[in-house]
Amino acid sequence: MRLLVIGAAGRTGRHVLTQGVRRGHEITAFARRPEAVKDVTGLRDVVRGDATDADALRTALPGQDAVICAVGGSGIALALIEAMPETGVRRLVMTSSRSIVATRPRLVVALAWLAFRAPYADLSRAEGMLQASDLDWSIVRGTMLNDKPPAGGTHIDFENDATGGGWQLTRADYATALLDVAENPELIGRSLGVGGPK
Repeated sequence: MRLLVIGAAGRTGRHVLTQGVRRGHEITAFARRPEAVKDVTGLRDVVRGDATDADALRTALPGQDAVICAVGGSGIALALIEAMPETGVRRLVMTSSRSIVATRPRLVVALAWLAFRAPYADLSRAEGMLQASDLDWSIVRGTMLNDKPPAGGTHIDFENDATGGGWQLTRADYATALLDVAENPELIGRSLGVGGPK
């Protein structure tokens, strides 16, 4: 596939780039700091831009089969919803947080919302915008991310209050899940939670 990776210079985005290239995809990196990905070999292209700018996205979208957004937010969702249909690209995989919909364990969820209320509220808005759009979207809600070596597996569920899987998830394993979802058309219109293996 030809994949546009937004947030490519971030800690998760870089894993998506390297793993995507290894899988044989033609990867275009979209980043505000393209110099941060100059060491990643095998990329099809690198585009400088702000993902909240629909005009900047229009320069990178033509010819892509799908977009993996390794950074979330309502501003990015709005720009993609505007720019993607105009360029004929429909498939979008966007990151989000498991805490947006989680209800258990109650104390952990309550503390997470207390600490991250503003970004979680913004991610919730972004999810709602995507769900109301005509795009072929998938939302991938990760648990607490870390930079440890990959565990080599994940726990995936489709229930809002599921408690299976570990609360810690490596960014490398999260990137694997994002690519798996982008490759699977059966997950269009689905929101899934991703946690570490237990």
